[in-house]
Amino acid sequence: MKAINYSFPLLVETESRATVAQENGLSFQLLSAAFESLPDGVFLFDSERQLRFINRAGQRLQNPDGGWPVGRRCCEMFWDSDDKRGCLVDRAVEEGRLVEVEMQSSGSNETNIVLLVLPVQEDGGGKNRSAVVIARDISALRRAQEATFEQKAFRASLADRAPDEIYTLDREGRITWMNARAEAANLSLPTGVLQRHFTDFVVPEARALVQQLMERTLAGEEGSAEFKVERANRVIQDVEAHASPLWKNGCVNGFLVFLRDLTERKLIQQRIAQSEKLRAVGELAAGVTHNINNSLTIIQGSTQLLQRRTEDKDVQRGLQSIFQASLEAGQTLRRILDFARRENTEDFAPIDVAELVTSSVEIARPKWQRKGNNPINVVVENQDTPYTLGLLAEIREVVLNFVFNAVDAMPNGGTIEIGCRTEVESACFWVADTGCGMTQATVARIFEPFYSTKGENGTGLGLSASYGIIERHGGQIVVVSEPGEGTRFEVRLPLYDTATALPGHEMPAHGKKMARVLFVADEGAQTIK
Repeated sequence: MKAINYSFPLLVETESRATVAQENGLSFQLLSAAFESLPDGVFLFDSERQLRFINRAGQRLQNPDGGWPVGRRCCEMFWDSDDKRGCLVDRAVEEGRLVEVEMQSSGSNETNIVLLVLPVQEDGGGKNRSAVVIARDISALRRAQEATFEQKAFRASLADRAPDEIYTLDREGRITWMNARAEAANLSLPTGVLQRHFTDFVVPEARALVQQLMERTLAGEEGSAEFKVERANRVIQDVEAHASPLWKNGCVNGFLVFLRDLTERKLIQQRIAQSEKLRAVGELAAGVTHNINNSLTIIQGSTQLLQRRTEDKDVQRGLQSIFQASLEAGQTLRRILDFARRENTEDFAPIDVAELVTSSVEIARPKWQRKGNNPINVVVENQDTPYTLGLLAEIREVVLNFVFNAVDAMPNGGTIEIGCRTEVESACFWVADTGCGMTQATVARIFEPFYSTKGENGTGLGLSASYGIIERHGGQIVVVSEPGEGTRFEVRLPLYDTATALPGHEMPAHGKKMARVLFVADEGAQTIK
């Protein structure tokens, strides 16, 4: 800023105010009134750096209690600072330029003040001798800025702590901002996501739906939709999106998208639906099994009596077939009844999962050895020896179901991997194969009762029973499968700490098994251990 050049001299008023000779038609009263009306403090210094004029606003800043400061030197004013470069007025006059400084006044009422020091050229001589200091109180501005900053920080904190991912998009659908949860979900800094189109993160089959949602939002409507998105780590997630228009000057300038992860909710819904199906089947089975078992008992008893009364071999073979069919029917009923059983841990005992895996492989060995020209290689990988509480026979049934399914999934041979490990709070075992694999639609239904991909060769109860068993044991089953890439069943059960065994849950001695034998005689029955 150039120095001020004025053509009238400054005179010092000895009593109350300085008088200025009228020159160029400008009166002191008019000049004084103009200065007095200013909201900023005005200080006028002569070539000796002495104050020659001060308006009322300056007086309030300098000395609110009264006291007339005219005649004081610039370094005696309230803005005396610790600036190592010297007096502000001297600097402005010597350097011939504007000097601007922000400071905080001392006293009971601290205020933020901006000082503008302008050099003055007297009599058109071109040399800076005097200076004008304008003091502006910006306390209200700073308080407003601080309040605005706090509000912005508060809103940003709320947005970052929101349970949803939040995005702002421009009219073209490009991402212009996102909260911290969105950054974490995308495993990326904002620079890797900003200015990219929102549909880039949506699976291809759902992009048309999302585009329709965006078009409705640009038309001023709020809307929502459910679809799938693909994350940076190629994980597919179910999400629910709610879009709202962003208005500016009466027009939609973009829109706000709230994205909520539905993956866990979908999983819980699937588990609830599965449990309801199992419960419904169990209730149905419990209602009819009693009568059917009575009928089967009559059939079995009558068949055995007829076998004793006939010597015809063909008739005996037919009766034996009837008897065997009734036994298998009873076994099927018992498996269905497994769905209706309530959780009962009274008979649970510690199970060595590693030993369970190894012995189950031996039991199932004849299943894959019959493959002949299509050999199946079985690899056992027991990484350690985890323990869990449960019923050994039921958990073994789960392992065998997985192994048998793996064999059936590899008609041309392949490899089965089975093993166990200890996790933080879980005893984990798995069965994986290199077979034909399954689509995601099939995986979603494999635990449904009576659902089978084996046609007439499958009952659809094996995996359903396995699901019910693991659920009763407080565990979960994870299935990973892709068509042509094989299938992996992984089971996590509550880990049992053998060091803190409860009474009744002591580890069984190896090689010793408890059994019950029932002897029936004419005199009655007794149970011998």
